[in-house]
Amino acid sequence: MSDRAVALVTQGEQAARELPMPVIAYFLITFALFLVALAVTWSFRNTAYKVQAPRPTRPAEGARRGSSEGTREGTSGSGGAHH
Repeated sequence: MSDRAVALVTQGEQAARELPMPVIAYFLITFALFLVALAVTWSFRNTAYKVQAPRPTRPAEGARRGSSEGTREGTSGSGGAHH
């Protein structure tokens, strides 16, 4: 090869940059960040259930049935069983 071709080949090799770390180090760092994000996400499981407003308690079945049916019977005037 001529001197000019050898100079171009050596310049092409010098232009390629080497990574500052081995490729496996990039994988390990990325995997560690993924595990940290997973841990943060996992720590917030069931949080919505814990912070939601408390639900009002339901009245007893007998008390609810008596009051609602009495109201219906008074407005409808049927007085009989509902079918």
